[in-house]
Amino acid sequence: MSAIQTPAFDAFTRAAAIPEPKPPTGIEHINSIYENSEVIVTIIGDGSRTTLQVLDTNTLAILDIESEGCVSQELTSGSANISNVGFAVAQQNLDDLFRSLSLSKIGPDKLQLSDLNKKGIVSGIAGLVANADKKASIIDIFCKYGFDATNIYLAGDVDLAKQLIGDAGAILIAGTGSICFSKSHGIEKRIGGFGYALGDEGSCFYIGKLALKAALKSKFEKSNPFMLSDKLCEILGLSSIDEAIKLFYNGTIKPGDIAKAAPFVFEAAFKQNDAQCKLIIAKAAEELAEHITQAVQDSNVVDFPIYLIGDAFKKEYSELFIDMISQKVVYSAGVELINVSEANLAIQVICNQAKAHIFPAPALHC
Repeated sequence: MSAIQTPAFDAFTRAAAIPEPKPPTGIEHINSIYENSEVIVTIIGDGSRTTLQVLDTNTLAILDIESEGCVSQELTSGSANISNVGFAVAQQNLDDLFRSLSLSKIGPDKLQLSDLNKKGIVSGIAGLVANADKKASIIDIFCKYGFDATNIYLAGDVDLAKQLIGDAGAILIAGTGSICFSKSHGIEKRIGGFGYALGDEGSCFYIGKLALKAALKSKFEKSNPFMLSDKLCEILGLSSIDEAIKLFYNGTIKPGDIAKAAPFVFEAAFKQNDAQCKLIIAKAAEELAEHITQAVQDSNVVDFPIYLIGDAFKKEYSELFIDMISQKVVYSAGVELINVSEANLAIQVICNQAKAHIFPAPALHC
């Protein structure tokens, strides 16, 4: 005897047969925010600071922000990298940033944040992937200032950077830390990104660490004097370089503090031709080149695009550094190194999708 199917049972089986809608991809979410917003607040957080800019979606222009009588195109606060500064500090820095924005006048019409009805957020914050349980709390901060949760894209800086890649390409981030992510022939790879204790090769922290090591060797081994020893003491607030050992291991000196030495190492290497600093920069270039080589391995894409992101590529001597990296990459089909480090990454992604390249990036070929 066949079972009797009630209307309620029929409705249940029909509902069960309908597949759950897939959540939007990252780029689909960003496109939706772009389409549903007149302005997009962009937040980029690295290991040292957090930067906020406001993009007009109609003109793709960055809007002026008038805060306390000063006009700028950005607001900044301390780091929002939870892994580096802890959640309480990251939360406070983000709240301070949005409180400042809420008290500011935005754009040519000098509107306040509360006057903007169709607004969204696109953000990339370092350390968020490792602290995914804090994501909802950060979104709550944004919503407190009048944003709709559905119109907020919040991701780690790497996940945001991934949105630059099409079917084949890579991102190489070298700021306080370092990581490389690539896609080719449907295969995705991650190279590095294991943090300062286990990785961060070629990063500003890595450069600063090698400089600190050279200074310590000079102090204890009575080897060749290291020209940046005094500068390192100044940066780290030390009376003697040997104090760095204890203060680093007890957490007083942070990776971001050591990364601040990188610009001085670049200057000593390229401007003052210091042999020890040249060797440090060469080692950093070699490490980043190895990341790229692994990223393009098994691919045959001609002029494989590599987007360069981070403070290591913002310095005065970045072109020389990038050229050093390109010469060390082993890939027969060639790579295209595209330096987008001076661009706001969130704005770069939005404008790429809008087919408007308002941040032309120089390309170097190997």
